[in-house]
Amino acid sequence: MAEPTVPYPLFPPLGLLNDHAHVEQPINLEVRRRLELVPEHLNALKAWQTGMGFLMKQSRRSGFQDRHYKMLCPIIESMMHWSWSIRGIALADWDSADARAFIEFIMRPPIAWVTTPGCSRYSKKTRGNFANKPLDPLWRPIIRQTLSGDDPGLSYKHHRNWFLTHGREYFAFTDSLLTDAGIGTGNPFRDLSPKDFEARTENRRTILTSEQLSDLMEITESLANYSEKLEPFLFIVAAAVHSDIPMRALTATQTIKPTFSYFKPRDFQVSDPVQSQPKTEFASSYLASRLAFAKGPGFFESPLYLGRRFHLSAPFQPYFQRYAQFRHQHDPLLSAHSYLLPLMHGIDAYGYGSLIEKFSEFTASILQDLRARPASARMHWKGSDKLDPSASLTFAELRESAKRAGLIPKGFVSQDVGANDNVWPDIGIRQDISKSHWFQTH
Repeated sequence: MAEPTVPYPLFPPLGLLNDHAHVEQPINLEVRRRLELVPEHLNALKAWQTGMGFLMKQSRRSGFQDRHYKMLCPIIESMMHWSWSIRGIALADWDSADARAFIEFIMRPPIAWVTTPGCSRYSKKTRGNFANKPLDPLWRPIIRQTLSGDDPGLSYKHHRNWFLTHGREYFAFTDSLLTDAGIGTGNPFRDLSPKDFEARTENRRTILTSEQLSDLMEITESLANYSEKLEPFLFIVAAAVHSDIPMRALTATQTIKPTFSYFKPRDFQVSDPVQSQPKTEFASSYLASRLAFAKGPGFFESPLYLGRRFHLSAPFQPYFQRYAQFRHQHDPLLSAHSYLLPLMHGIDAYGYGSLIEKFSEFTASILQDLRARPASARMHWKGSDKLDPSASLTFAELRESAKRAGLIPKGFVSQDVGANDNVWPDIGIRQDISKSHWFQTH
């Protein structure tokens, strides 16, 4: 296969297309001269004539405009230049292997074939007869909004799809001409589809170490201390690291709106281990208080997962209590039937899609702080792609990391599904409870 050469425009602007309707070779003398230099066995002039016929037919379609021509024309020109200067065969001789190789070339074209928007086909600076008008030396058939280094790659999927679609249309046109002559050969694009050229990258899930998880929880708590609006996300991170509750069980569907009553009581008590440097009024009140009750939830049940009981590890309790106190401070009527993750001042609850989006923004802040920690310079941290500036962090990755670290108790199937569903357990939330009872300072 030959080295890529710099392509040049073969066809006239749309406004001059009709002037070429019955000519046997290009009116523009420079295009004609270059076509004459193409080796004879590649039948360049014949391909040009067929291309003109195809463009003429397409231009007669209803609603066809200049923007359609500017997209379609370079596709046909790219096929011709690739066939002559790189593949070394006549365009009419393509088979499915040639069509596939062409699309693979277009998905990662050489920089010599690419330009940014704004170049014309023919020189705008030179006036006069079209036949003597010079070609614009900066013109290229493939347009990218930005160029990066010497490998522009494929900027958008629709570029690939345009080449597939219009390549198939072009060969359908040429095949119809051959069929009329009794020598149809088939369409080389017939069996190609966009999924054949999908860039299938393996989604590698990186597991955070116990040390990284510990730092991550500390950072998450610190961020919530600086901004009260992040309290719900601290709660979600704690649920990911200290329970096996699916994220979908925390979010609302059209018929199911998770409430505090989904948490059920535990059989033992633990002390409050939360340590931080408070910055908000709530964080200051919380960290200066000692709870009048030490009970917290022991497991979680959701109608989305009937019969499934998700145990909560002891370290989850202080995060639950912190979140419950935060909610009660802003809503004195907080009760068992209050939405767990309210939206719009309690009118509705967060849906899965919107919560995923907000949670992604929050974890980006966590990762930014995590990368800045001194421990990130240690050798065993450098191998984690979570410290890469382009990395993201998901609920599932937090959960998997916590499982590997042994932080999550296993769930089990309840034997009394539906029993006492309306009973509000004694886990530290009561309607109309006084603030002094919430924040009893010793």
